[in-house]
Amino acid sequence: MKKNNKNGGFIKIIIVVIAALVLLKYIYDIDVIGFLTQGKFKELLDKFYGLGTEGWLKYRDTVIEGWGYIIEFIKKIVAKV
Repeated sequence: MKKNNKNGGFIKIIIVVIAALVLLKYIYDIDVIGFLTQGKFKELLDKFYGLGTEGWLKYRDTVIEGWGYIIEFIKKIVAKV
């Protein structure tokens, strides 16, 4: 028996996008839909930039260290092949 999953991926993407918008609204108080419908796109980008900058300042050492581990792991895999 074959399943017909032509729209399965699309529906999953829609659900993920809606969930992300809800999380942004209630956790970070960022109303994406409100900004877009009111034409305040610059303010939305400023909020995302501020959130990204704050996250980078807080977690940059972890990100850089993790990136180093990933690069070393890839180098080991390539060396084995």
